[in-house]
Amino acid sequence: MKETLVHPAGPTDAIKLLQQGWSILVEQLGLQKAMEFTVLLERGKGDSVKDIAEYWGDTCIDKMHSEVLSWKEKM
Repeated sequence: MKETLVHPAGPTDAIKLLQQGWSILVEQLGLQKAMEFTVLLERGKGDSVKDIAEYWGDTCIDKMHSEVLSWKEKM
């Protein structure tokens, strides 16, 4: 059975959000690193959203963005 994506606004918005997220990952990290990132999330057992929230804590989006850019420069 195919799993349904859950989003408060409905499955179509969930698909759009996934597409936007993937586009941003590829744009910022490149295809290879974006794929590595998603594989790392899929490998874990448990709640990846919780894991990401624990990692970033109360970090603002601008700080997250600058961190990702910093990582990209080191590649």
